[in-house]
Amino acid sequence: MTVAYKFFRETFTSRVILDREAHQILVEYIDGPFKHLENKWQFRPAGEGACDVEFHIAYEFGSRPMQLMMGAMFDSAFGKFAQAFEERADTVYGKAERFSPPAETP
Repeated sequence: MTVAYKFFRETFTSRVILDREAHQILVEYIDGPFKHLENKWQFRPAGEGACDVEFHIAYEFGSRPMQLMMGAMFDSAFGKFAQAFEERADTVYGKAERFSPPAETP
């Protein structure tokens, strides 16, 4: 995946793993501008035809200047990513009430 912001342009590689038994999707960071990147989707049954979805992401860029320049942009982008997931689920499965806990910051 390639991300760009102003004059920064970086590419990173990750591996996405579906663990059906644990009801989760794990993203393993392989290579790129991060010191570390952890991403996990956890799905928990929540009644008939419903589930709760927990999205966790933690990251740190490998350099301080990049962290300062791109950190806020990444926080915003990942918020939009979660929102897009919810909107697509509403389209496919129908709109439902949901609880959104406060977002974590890296």
